[in-house]
Amino acid sequence: MDSNAFGLDTGQLRAIEDFLQSNTLGRDHAKRVDDLSASISYRDTGKTATILNDALQSFGVLYPLILIRETEDSVISVYEKAGIDDAVRDATLSDVRLWVDQYASQHDGAIGLDQVFWVCRHLCANILRLGRLQFEPKVFGYPYQIFLNLKDDMKIMFANRGLFCDEDGYLTSDQNAVFRTTLLEDTNHITGHLVDTKLGIIEKEETQKIKTELLRILGPETSVLHLHIPSGSPLTPSSVDDSLTLAKAYFPSISIVACSSWLLDPALDLVASQESNTRDFMHRFKKFPVSYTVPQIYERVFGFGLGETEVLTYNATTSLQKKVQQALKNGVKFHTTGGYLINL
Repeated sequence: MDSNAFGLDTGQLRAIEDFLQSNTLGRDHAKRVDDLSASISYRDTGKTATILNDALQSFGVLYPLILIRETEDSVISVYEKAGIDDAVRDATLSDVRLWVDQYASQHDGAIGLDQVFWVCRHLCANILRLGRLQFEPKVFGYPYQIFLNLKDDMKIMFANRGLFCDEDGYLTSDQNAVFRTTLLEDTNHITGHLVDTKLGIIEKEETQKIKTELLRILGPETSVLHLHIPSGSPLTPSSVDDSLTLAKAYFPSISIVACSSWLLDPALDLVASQESNTRDFMHRFKKFPVSYTVPQIYERVFGFGLGETEVLTYNATTSLQKKVQQALKNGVKFHTTGGYLINL
């Protein structure tokens, strides 16, 4: 295959050829290629991910990359049928190369791809890179509802019922919960726990609003654009503006953009410089708490697989690393945070 829509370099392509020449994959390989081509053609991310993950588990990290390479024509065809121009296609598919490079950086230069559940979305054109950012149309999915207050034109967010929260209003397990959210709608009122969308926390006390004064504009099943932030060039305000403008053109019927990231954590105000791109990006969003295991800032600023203990003892070299370490020592807690903005 002469084309290279995924932007793989010479060494990566050579590793693919060497693997194919040194391994006898037989009919099973041909069937996997056919099955993967079919699932991509139907834009079935679930089946695509399953095939790639089975290949990963059976033959190691290089094999999914080989299957992707051999189904390149099907991938390109999907983008053509969807009316997506070549520049957007190539920018989107370059994420495969980013994750191959990421794997190499963590495994002494070894070539492979283990993020199969992520890149399947790119192969099926269910996520698009538009400028600096990536956008994925799907339902909101988070347990919150947004209402427009018709009296003052302000938006408020209620938490759905049944969320376990700690003392500070972040999501937690039922064993550690200080309170559990309620949400009650009757003929005249909506009563529940509001979200402080500046701090990204759920308020402990219930609030009651007059139902006729509220217009529901978002719930868990509302279609939104999920925004993803690939590694690469600086996240400048102008590049974010340009991406949001492109998103409006590609998805004119969807005005709400949602994101979950360490870059939305209000605690960044304590560690990022006043003029930093990260602060500017964070302040664009109304925020809400999301579930997570380890704060994403640990893996993105220090490295994958690190917990708080490892972060505190890490040999910090960058200004941000040093500031995060000092903040942790001072008792600051970092949180992966959700957020939304209206892209009109």
